[in-house]
Amino acid sequence: MIYPRLNQVKNGQRMSVELVNGLIKRTEYAADLLRQYKCVAGTDISVVQEYDGTTISGAAKFNIVGLTVIGGVIRGFLYNGLTFSDIFVPGSTQTQAHGIDGSNIVGFTAIGGVNLGFLYNGSTFSTFSVPGSTFTIANGIDGSNIVGYATISGVDRGFLYNGSTFSTFSVPGSTFTQAHGIDGSNIVGFTAIGGVNLGFLYNGSTFSTFSVPGSTFTIAYGIDGSNIVGFTAISGVIRGFLYNGLTFSDIFVPGSTQTQARGIDNLNIVGFTAISGVDRGFLYNGSTFSTFSVPGSTFTQAFGIG
Repeated sequence: MIYPRLNQVKNGQRMSVELVNGLIKRTEYAADLLRQYKCVAGTDISVVQEYDGTTISGAAKFNIVGLTVIGGVIRGFLYNGLTFSDIFVPGSTQTQAHGIDGSNIVGFTAIGGVNLGFLYNGSTFSTFSVPGSTFTIANGIDGSNIVGYATISGVDRGFLYNGSTFSTFSVPGSTFTQAHGIDGSNIVGFTAIGGVNLGFLYNGSTFSTFSVPGSTFTIAYGIDGSNIVGFTAISGVIRGFLYNGLTFSDIFVPGSTQTQARGIDNLNIVGFTAISGVDRGFLYNGSTFSTFSVPGSTFTQAFGIG
């Protein structure tokens, strides 16, 4: 039963038994709703009924991008929690969607044997390559800024592209640098120093590297605010991690043989996991994992969320 709205109780007002009972009924009603429904991860609030899984609100809560294989062809996808959309650069032999911000998606494609970065605004694709490179891959986007890496003179170097100008960078003392995520002026990725793969954070002027304690390698992929996600190997098992600049938290899908965290937006983390030998995308809201696969695909890997 939906109760009519109560007038606001004023300071010093004497409350009748009927008024108190009315407040109790409304509190019990609200508590019962919370027991029956749960919030779905995302920036917009929505509820899904716990009892039978019926979706109450059909609005999209998030947008996830990644790659899948259908009919032997690598294709990008966009998933809004309800439906999957195909992302494929016309004339290409493969398309991988790696990052998303608003309606803009970036990634990697191959056309005529040339590896290019791409930007897709929801209707139009544009491709690009870092000048002097033999390979360009776009991984992350924030506003008009795109990051990724390019192979120049046989060495992988990170790049930042603002839509008109490219700037490249390398972690000092490293053998390669790959940029994967961007948030504001902060860029994350991974590098190799002394034969060890390390995560890095670059604020536009200073590099800092880090590794998960007890790991054999650390690869950073996504950043949102002070939170960085990626994956590592501990005791031979590939595991995701969340790093807030001070502490590392483990991310591992129950029942999986490996978990890779690739993207983060607010408290929502995406990536992919292997269950019974099949790669599936996952969404983790800080307490609950949900996995998904593109219909008709042989595997699904999620890379970005926005």
